[in-house]
Amino acid sequence: MKVMVTLTPDEIRTAGHAGVERRIRAMRKNRQPNQPERPDWQQHWWESDIQGCIAEMAVCKAFGVDFIDLENDIDGDVLGYQVRSVQNPKAGLRVRTHDAMNHVYILAQVHRNKVLLHGYMSGWQVRERGFEEFPQCYTMPKDELYSMTDLPHPIEWSTSVLAYEPMPIV
Repeated sequence: MKVMVTLTPDEIRTAGHAGVERRIRAMRKNRQPNQPERPDWQQHWWESDIQGCIAEMAVCKAFGVDFIDLENDIDGDVLGYQVRSVQNPKAGLRVRTHDAMNHVYILAQVHRNKVLLHGYMSGWQVRERGFEEFPQCYTMPKDELYSMTDLPHPIEWSTSVLAYEPMPIV
């Protein structure tokens, strides 16, 4: 089962500020890109950090925990899970060969103030069962991920955290 999370303007604002702070920390630490062959202007640094924090905020809301930007301070983004954000509705869950294979990754698709949590899978499973979309980057299609409700942490359902039912194609 997929989960649709709707964020309030204050939640978006908080996540956006955290994304800006994350980018500033990365610049101070001179962090290098995952794809060093791409020019700097194609890296979309600010967008990636802000979008990532929005996705993490949505996962926190789904699990009923407070959002705290702990990027690179603990193992995992939210409750020990790694959150991978995308905007492209066709994108799958990507895991790179240098990522922790024993971690559980959640795919979160961000669109405006809504975040669709497609599901999860371990890094090993993505690498073994997915396909190599880019050099040293494996992808699991979003419809092959495990249900969000199968995770040990329960979803806290509300009017802003709903089971996602796709519209039938007519």
